[in-house]
Amino acid sequence: MKLTDHLLSLEKENFEKATHHRFLTQVGLLQVEPQHLKSWLIQDRYYTGGYIKMMGVMLSRLPLYQDQREIGDYDPSYSTEKAQNIVKVLTFALSNVHREALFFTDILSRQPYNQSHQSLSQKPWTCRYVDFVKKVAQESGYDLGEALVVLWAMEIIFFNAWKYAVSVHNTLDQQPADSVHVKTCQELMTNWTMPEFETFVQQCEDLVNQIDLTDKRRVASLERVYRDLLALEVNFWDMAYDSI
Repeated sequence: MKLTDHLLSLEKENFEKATHHRFLTQVGLLQVEPQHLKSWLIQDRYYTGGYIKMMGVMLSRLPLYQDQREIGDYDPSYSTEKAQNIVKVLTFALSNVHREALFFTDILSRQPYNQSHQSLSQKPWTCRYVDFVKKVAQESGYDLGEALVVLWAMEIIFFNAWKYAVSVHNTLDQQPADSVHVKTCQELMTNWTMPEFETFVQQCEDLVNQIDLTDKRRVASLERVYRDLLALEVNFWDMAYDSI
């Protein structure tokens, strides 16, 4: 069994919660309140900063060539080809998340999102999530296995979550008025279900399935970060309602 299939067989209930949240249902039905969408967007924009830091740590630890490997790096699966492929995927992720940060800023400048008096500060749960991904990147094995699992898990959850929102949206018999808010909901659903994003998720999956599992203790470490990530994802959507 592939490692990704094994991880997805764990915590199925939490995976369902993370990808079928009521916030996603409301977005799909175009019934989410503008202040709730804004609240989530603000926190996700903050999270992009943590994501960028995670990418930076991963790239800084990755030896592109054999002679750059650190003392103690005994990863049996290392090759320059594999390292350069990881760099390729991470640099795409870095470029894409920068685009998303600008995308969020553009949305938050639109009416009605720029009219409310909601707090623009980073919430404790977002801080916790950001700290988690940075810590995993710093403490991962020399093959970056734990960080790659976290990256893949984040992306496959997000892809499935927005696919779910689209599936809900497709049940609508009649589209509501073509307001800025409605267009924004539709734009968000389109953004995270594009074929390019699906391809990226598949590339992340391929990297995870190349992790060497010769040492069976490693599996437990990879399972742990996957479970921790899921727990954070389940509650991240709740911040749309200021309940965390």
